[in-house]
Parts: sequence; C-alpha cells; structure tokens
Amino acid sequence: MSKELTERQKEVLEFIENYINKHGYPPSIRDIAKAFRITPRGAMLHVVALEKKGYITRSKKARAIKIKYRTEAIRLPIAGEIVAGNVIENIEDSTETVDVPLNMAKSIFEYFVLKARDESMMSEHIVNGDYLILRKQYTVNNGDIAVVLLNNTQRMLRKVYIKDGKLVLMPINSHMQPMELPADKVEILGKVVGVIRIYGQ
Repeated sequence: MSKELTERQKEVLEFIENYINKHGYPPSIRDIAKAFRITPRGAMLHVVALEKKGYITRSKKARAIKIKYRTEAIRLPIAGEIVAGNVIENIEDSTETVDVPLNMAKSIFEYFVLKARDESMMSEHIVNGDYLILRKQYTVNNGDIAVVLLNNTQRMLRKVYIKDGKLVLMPINSHMQPMELPADKVEILGKVVGVIRIYGQ
C-alpha cells in the first residue's frame, strides 16, 4: 500500500504527471529542480521518496520516470446535490456512487462528488443529472468554480474572485446576484475539477 505523501511530494508528483501529459515523456531531474527552484540533488531526493512510497518507478536511463496507478478509476460516493446553486447534503440515496477516471481524480488528493438537480447552471454547460467532481482544497484562483461555506451554515456553488482582500461570489445561475464578502466570512471547501455526464439515465 502506498504511503502518505508530504505536501511538496504531492506537488512534485502532480508536476511529473502534468509534464508527461503535456510533452508525452517524463521530466528530467533538472526539469523538476528548475520548476521548484531547488537543486538537482533536492529534486532527486523527492523522486527517490516518491519511488520508495510506491507512486512512481524509474530506471537508470534518462527521463525514465513512470507513474504507478493501481486502478484506472476510483469509485466515489455522492456527497450531495446542487439545486439553484445551493448544496443540499444528506440526500436520500446516500449509497449512490460514480466511477471517476484517475486523470480527473488523482489519488494523491481527496475528492467528493455533487449531483446537479436542475438546469440553473447551463451557462457553464452543467445540466440536470451531471456529476461535479470536486477536489478538497481551501484556496482557489480567480474564476474557479468552488463550493463555499458562508458563516458556517450555508453551502453554495459559486465562481470565486478575489478583489481588494474580499471574495466576490458570482452565481452560476444568471437569475441570482453576486455577493462580496470579507474573506474571513467565507470558507472554500473544494474546487470543481471535472464534470461527468452519463447519457441515457
């Protein structure tokens, strides 16, 4: 069983995977060192740690890093539903699951799934019955779609923008108004990283 990674090791593993996806071959140790502004020796230590923990394999050849995946998909439970941009938890069919490809849900992070239950998010090409895959994280970039928690009570799906130290929450539903709140009044719970649509349901 693979051991838990440090935050930096997660970042290095994600960099390796993204590099392979972009270039079609793995990065060199110098590529990793340059990306993280560390010495080649420091990059090698991270690579060795990833190998020892079972996340990659490598040989003595140049650019010979391979990422190990034990399965092609992971099965995630449905954590809730989205209606008019609001997240409803503890849905009746709590045993429902969906298979999520590993290129959408990398094993080094935690994820949860929400199911769209209306057509209010069509502007983002999200329709009734779609499964939204969210990565658990507490920060986002401008324009990311995320689940946010307001005042420890209300969960909603919004586009998030940062403006003058405040968070602007833009509704995906065009009939709703944006909200601008102090950052300490909003908690980011997860970022949308993919949408799965199953036809013929």
